[in-house]
Amino acid sequence: METLPRVGHRVFPYGTDAISAAFTRACQVLGIDDLRFHDLRHEGVSRLFEMRRTIPLAASVSGHRGWQSLQRYAHIKTRGDRYEGWKWLPVLTAE
Repeated sequence: METLPRVGHRVFPYGTDAISAAFTRACQVLGIDDLRFHDLRHEGVSRLFEMRRTIPLAASVSGHRGWQSLQRYAHIKTRGDRYEGWKWLPVLTAE
């Protein structure tokens, strides 16, 4: 099994400030003014539940320790992959 190369103790050599700044710049470039970085956590957990993933899996991805704190993020609206056919998906998932 191959592992990601590491520089120091981090898998990704970026700090929280660099990630926050890059996210802010991306939102500005795309003209998005109502999205916060924390919204991505909410969306990710909700998406896992929409795809019928288990509570333990969602908790392991999100870092939540219990269902009580996790359930506020799990707003299930539809079943299945709501991004199927989305025009930007191939662009975002291209290698």
